Amino acid sequence: MRVHSNKKLLQLRSLRRRGYSINEICDLLQIPKTTVWHHVRKVKVRPEYVQLLKSKQGGGLNKTKKKWQQARLLAQRLLASKDRELSIAAAVLYWAEGSKNSPDFVNSDANMIRLYLTFVRRVLRVSDDWLRVTVRLVSGMNEKDCMKYWSTVTNIPISNMKLFINDGGSKSRTKYGMCRVVIGKGGANVLKLMHSLIGLYASELLKGRFLGPRSSTDRIGTS
Repeated sequence: MRVHSNKKLLQLRSLRRRGYSINEICDLLQIPKTTVWHHVRKVKVRPEYVQLLKSKQGGGLNKTKKKWQQARLLAQRLLASKDRELSIAAAVLYWAEGSKNSPDFVNSDANMIRLYLTFVRRVLRVSDDWLRVTVRLVSGMNEKDCMKYWSTVTNIPISNMKLFINDGGSKSRTKYGMCRVVIGKGGANVLKLMHSLIGLYASELLKGRFLGPRSSTDRIGTS
């Protein structure tokens, strides 16, 4: 099934024709930026709205720069706070498994999903109303069991989750399919924060802040 209805996609294109920016459309329709970009890139803005859109795009660069600065400052505070350990764990998980261009985290491992959601809820104070959970299965899997499983893992009611059937095959290496957690409202800011956490923590490690002196015997293959 479609993640976004035809009605919402038509509304998305209509807003773009009337000079709405990608960020504005994301906020209004609660759709990830990558999805909006994909659907508006070939949409022609009406002539009377072209200048309006250009004015927003010019200011958007400064706004984006400011938001990146805020994300880096928040990342620095988290790495110096009591939530440092959880923040690092979430950042490393996101580095490996998260989407690079949208605030999506996808995995079939329940503990990874739980840990990421714990960080999002406890540290970032993201409301469950802002979370969207999609379960992706292949044909032949027990939909009821899989949805119940991920509902328990995420603590999100089945009624608030979406199911996507990948008809490309009837076999899966996963028992309950894949779970995708998307942050709607404020998702773009969370994405910037995750990248900032990743960058800062990687920089710490590469500078040797947490790497002690290596013994001559600490080599692979030494007996």
